[in-house]
Amino acid sequence: MSTEKPSRLVSPTFFPSLAFLLFGVALALAFVIASDKVGKSIGQFRQNRPEITVKGVATLDVTSGQGSLSGSIVWRGEDFAAGRAAMASQRAELLKALKLAGFTEQEVFFEATDFTRYEPAVFVEYANPGEGTRAPAQRAPVDFNRFARGKVPEFGFAQSFTIESSNVTRIRDFARQELFLEQGVVLGRSSPVYRLVKLNEVKKELLEAAALDAQRRAATLVNGSGSKVGSLLEASQGVIQISAKDRVGESDSNSVDLYSIDKTIRVVVTMRFEITKE
Repeated sequence: MSTEKPSRLVSPTFFPSLAFLLFGVALALAFVIASDKVGKSIGQFRQNRPEITVKGVATLDVTSGQGSLSGSIVWRGEDFAAGRAAMASQRAELLKALKLAGFTEQEVFFEATDFTRYEPAVFVEYANPGEGTRAPAQRAPVDFNRFARGKVPEFGFAQSFTIESSNVTRIRDFARQELFLEQGVVLGRSSPVYRLVKLNEVKKELLEAAALDAQRRAATLVNGSGSKVGSLLEASQGVIQISAKDRVGESDSNSVDLYSIDKTIRVVVTMRFEITKE
């Protein structure tokens, strides 16, 4: 008996389906090739399209709207009660000086007092292993920021304060005023800091001015070439520099001056324009 299997008949829908599949593959391939050609054409068009890139600059002289100064009063000694009394007394004297300078209570902020107890440094004697006798005590330099300066404990008091005012000249004058406290209390002051209050509003005006400057520069560069500045293709904000008045640099990095009352702001924008025929 024969074991051969009868041949399977081909479905009458096989060839049309195969043809449709091949047609779809060919269509997709043609679309990819066409898209690639179109992309290359667009890229070539962009490369051949004349354009110009320029930078626009705008500057503005401004005056700081707020000033601040930080400082501290410090006392250190062996008498705890005397230290507390000295700090309270000289803090009152400092407040009187600030009031005479024209500052109000709302413009002066005192933080809580910091207290530190300094214990005397301890040195340990040890035996010399070579001679078998006791050697004199070995002493190392003492860190007086951690230990007392003598053989008894010391106490340290420190209180920080901040002055903030819209009267920047008053801040400047107080920073330069000679002022000494008594009872062993030391007054320390930092350099005053001056800030701009309405910086965001000023930035908006400067960006508009810098954009107009970029347009003028582009028009100047293409003038007489038979072309004109066309549509804007791209724009980006560059550096913003806040410097002391008339000390603006030409660097490409942002900078902010905090120590001058009168400042100059410099804003740079970069703009790319299409060049068209007149």
